[in-house]
Amino acid sequence: MENKKTRNTEKQEQVRNILTESNHAMSAEDIMKSMTVKVNKSTVYRILDRFMQSGFIHSIVDQNGKAFYAPCKTCKEDHTIHNHLHFECQECKEITCQPNTKVEVPNLDGFEIKEAKFLLIGICSKCKT
Repeated sequence: MENKKTRNTEKQEQVRNILTESNHAMSAEDIMKSMTVKVNKSTVYRILDRFMQSGFIHSIVDQNGKAFYAPCKTCKEDHTIHNHLHFECQECKEITCQPNTKVEVPNLDGFEIKEAKFLLIGICSKCKT
């Protein structure tokens, strides 16, 4: 039983390191491919869910509905309002957080905003050159 917990912690640490060292948001499949230990997709999703609940990461959904994950750096304390822009490149498909682009989330009379995500789509500077 203790070995199973140790392996899980090792996998969590690998996922944490992969996300922290990446310069763009990553899908669960990308994370799995980057791991040096064998892991199944459901384990990666469980780790990502734990990281989201703890506020370490947030998710971004691309224009096709696929989820990508990135460490929280400028998120608010409740980690549901990600008041910065995300950019998806149509060429390389990378999604990057744009932490220096704060977006003011409006107050809407009669509505309680539970989550906000902002995605811009275009060509990144690497692919443009």
